[in-house]
Parts: sequence; C-alpha cells; structure tokens
Amino acid sequence: MSKVKASLLIGLLSVMLVSLVGCGSNNAGSTDTSSGSGKITLTVTSSMTDEARINIMNETIKIFNQTHPDVTIEYSPSAWSEYAQNLKLSFSSDAGQDIVYVDDTMQQMLQKNNYLMDITGDVKSRGWIDKEVDGAIDFQNARTPGKYYSVPFATAPVVVYYNKDIFSKLNLTPPKTMDEFNAILAKVKEAGYVPMENGGMSNMPKMWSVFHMLYNQAPMDDVKQFYFQKGITPEFEKAFTSALNQVNEWERSGYYRQEDASIDGSAVPSYYAKGQSAMVLGGNWDIPNYEGTNVPTGAFAFPKQDASSKTHAIVNATDGGWALNTNLSAEKKQAALDFIDTFMNPDVVKLWYEGGTTPTIKADMSGAQASDLKKEVDQAIQGTQMGFFLDNAVPGLFDIVNKQLQLMSFQKTTPEGAWAEIKQEYEKLSVAAQGQ
Repeated sequence: MSKVKASLLIGLLSVMLVSLVGCGSNNAGSTDTSSGSGKITLTVTSSMTDEARINIMNETIKIFNQTHPDVTIEYSPSAWSEYAQNLKLSFSSDAGQDIVYVDDTMQQMLQKNNYLMDITGDVKSRGWIDKEVDGAIDFQNARTPGKYYSVPFATAPVVVYYNKDIFSKLNLTPPKTMDEFNAILAKVKEAGYVPMENGGMSNMPKMWSVFHMLYNQAPMDDVKQFYFQKGITPEFEKAFTSALNQVNEWERSGYYRQEDASIDGSAVPSYYAKGQSAMVLGGNWDIPNYEGTNVPTGAFAFPKQDASSKTHAIVNATDGGWALNTNLSAEKKQAALDFIDTFMNPDVVKLWYEGGTTPTIKADMSGAQASDLKKEVDQAIQGTQMGFFLDNAVPGLFDIVNKQLQLMSFQKTTPEGAWAEIKQEYEKLSVAAQGQ
C-alpha cells in the first residue's frame, strides 16, 4: 500500500485481536519451541483490520493448520494510522512479532535496524520467484537489490471509482486523457453534483492524483531516482509542480466536496453512498466499501496525459510483503516460511482474489467468483504499468506532502511554494534515512 494505503484508514473495525489456534485444543497457549513437544506459536501482525480481510485471514490460517496442526497463529492486526509506530515500538523493545506485513517504508525502517531476516536463500530454494508474477518480489525489495527481506502476495492499484447513474444521466464515458477528465469534472460540477471526493484532511485522493499525473509527465528513470533517494531532476520537479497546480485548480474550481470536515478519509464511502458524488480515487481494497453503498459503481484507470502517450503508468505497487523477525529460532523460521508459502496455495489465492485483492501469485482464477466491480477494476488496469506510492520514497514524506496539500486547500501556500517545502524536506529526510 504502502505505500500509504487508504484502505487501511477506512477499515470497518478498529484495532482487533484475533487469536487463532491450530487444530487440536491441546495446542492452546503453548509457546514452547525448545522442549521437543513440536508445538509452536507464531505471532503475526498486519494493518489489515477491516472485517472482510480478517475473515479471509482466518480462513487462510485454517488452511495452514490443515498441514501444520501443531502451530498456533496469533494474529493481532492494528489500524494503519498506528501500525508503523506499533512496529517500531515492539521491535525496539525486543517484542517484535514473528511475522510482520510491511510496505516499503516499514521494511526500510526495520531492515536498516537489523530487525528483519534476510530470506534470500529461502525465496530462491522454495521457488517463490517463479510462483510470483514477473518482478513482484524484486519490486517489493527494490531498495536491497539481490537480497530479499519480504515476500508479497498482492498488489495495490489505485483506480477511479465512478457513479454509473451520474455518468449515464450526463451522457459521460470514462475518460482516456486528462483533457477528457477535466471536461467531465466541469460538466459534473455544472450539473450540481460533487465531481470528486477527497476525504477532508487526509488528502489521499489528491496525493494519488499528483502521483498519477507525475508518472505520465516525467521519465520513469527520473521517478526512480527520486524514489531511491538519489535526488531530483529538473524534469521531475517540473512534473510535480505541474501536478500540484492541476490539483490546486480543481480545488479552486470547486471540484471537491466543500463541506467535508472529515479528518482521516473514513467518511468518503458514506458521502459517496448518498449518490451525489461522481468520482473518487481509491484502492482495490476499497471494493467492498463501494459495493456496499448500493450506488451503481464502475471503475477506470486514472487517464494518461494525452492520446499520444506511449506509456500509461498508475499508482500500483505491491501492497506489502510478509517478513520475518531476525531472531526466530530455526524451528520457528521453518514454520513461518511455511506460513508464507500458504499464501501461494491456489485455494488461498482464490480466497483473497474473491475478497477483492489483486494477487501477485500466478494462479488460474478463471473459475473464481468475483463481483462485477472487482472484474471492472481488474479490467481497468490491464495494459498499465506499475508505479510507486511516492510518499514511500523516504520515511516521513507522506506527512510533508499531506501538510502542503492542506495549506494549498486553505490558500496558505501556492503549488510552487508547496513544492519548495516538499523538496527541502525530502532532501533532509533522505540524508537522515541514508544515515541510519
């Protein structure tokens, strides 16, 4: 996600503790891995706190326990807003979980402090690279080329969800270019609808809009240079400023909900459910939220720059990856690796696919049941290229970009001023990150 992923801000549940015990009641409460009893307890955490994914996780653990009846999985997720801090605190106090789900920023933080296990040899010996779609594991471990610290099982594409009734009434079709997109925004506003939802102070849709536009205006090599803390090229700076200007123009034109006072974006599905919102940017993890609104909803990829564009990149990175605590015993390590391997079981892939995820695991999903919206999201991203969640370029950057978007909303800064602050803080944060 993480890339910072809004899914996790809109979870239906707050922090939950789910303790799942392997088959056989005599496993309960046993954490002894040295007595020869063969019983193991693995602690697992992620930021997947929404009810749908907790249910899928429960089913996944049941499948794992079919072949590992003496392994107890204690799954304790925490909300995205707290997750990174919880990981930092738990590992720094020697209480880190055995298996953790990390996005790029979190993986950087833990790996640089030697909290994560290098599982390169295991990834290769278990054939996981061949089981994953091309490049997925390398993308997840892009900052440590040749070494693997985590293994993904899903990607996190951000698409534009749209109200089909509004589009039909106004005789609109999903746009292919930015000019078409802007024309739709103007027409929707003129008709009295809310063109786009943003989520109050969270600004996730605005941020993703900036990233989408940047991908289609700046060379990908320049984007990678920024992402890997190698500096900022003039072309990248020009594209980022241009994207901020476009978002600012949308704000000034009244294309976002004016009375939105929500803080964390959790109100977006509720606003959308009223049937007065034409569009909202969201991840594939939002599919259940929009299916539950009873608003006829479709999806399309954020449009490319113009008809002549040869590439079409969208915000779509690996959602995160399973990583292991570096202090695991050999016995626990093998059980933990087997747990990761369970996510490559076709039956498990099917569970997550039908629950709304876009798997990185190669598996035949032709017989899987999927909603119309799920199918539409998958179809929408066909032919697009993967793009980073750029706020993950350096720890702390999300807060900087979000703050500047807020100041732009309040007309306390200009897009150029916002970029100047983002650039300055990026350079400071990059130095700090490289010095860790």
